Amino acid sequence: MQSVLLRFQSLGVAGRQALFGERAGQRWIFRSNSGYLGRERLTDYSILWICSVLLILGAGALIDSMVEGTRSLSPAHWPTTFGTIRSVRVLERYEGGDARWYPELVYQYSIQGRTIANTRLTRGSEVSWRDRSAANEFLERYITRSRVLVYYNPANTSESVLEPSSGGLEAGAWVGIFMIVTAVSILLIYARLS
Repeated sequence: MQSVLLRFQSLGVAGRQALFGERAGQRWIFRSNSGYLGRERLTDYSILWICSVLLILGAGALIDSMVEGTRSLSPAHWPTTFGTIRSVRVLERYEGGDARWYPELVYQYSIQGRTIANTRLTRGSEVSWRDRSAANEFLERYITRSRVLVYYNPANTSESVLEPSSGGLEAGAWVGIFMIVTAVSILLIYARLS
């Protein structure tokens, strides 16, 4: 066994190539200019820089989303008061050739002797549907009631919603997660291909 190992060590690079085939000499461990991940150094550095930037930006977006979430509590944690529905209708808008239906609710509530009117349903993006009947079905919950529960921001009482967040992640958190997953995926795929 020792004689086989000594003989293998004495072969050198050319002998190993002959023993294991031509491809063995092309592997990154035998190249003098190989980078950390097994390819050319410039390519490796580029991949590492891109993945590092994605990881840093993704972590920043996640942290910013968490800080923003704690700075102003989600509407589900805001105080509530009763409001009155003033009008309900469905608006049709065209976006890129497609029709979308947006519910428009006007509701009114009183805080500290001040009456405030608002149309905001959620804190996030506007609620819309591609089907008018789905928008009408959503609004039926409000048409049949004259009183609604209004969630208002204690720091700014004119900011209110009727549909509090369900506790899902904010858009910034999803962007951060996507960037981190993309960076890790690129690194894993690149390392596997080398």
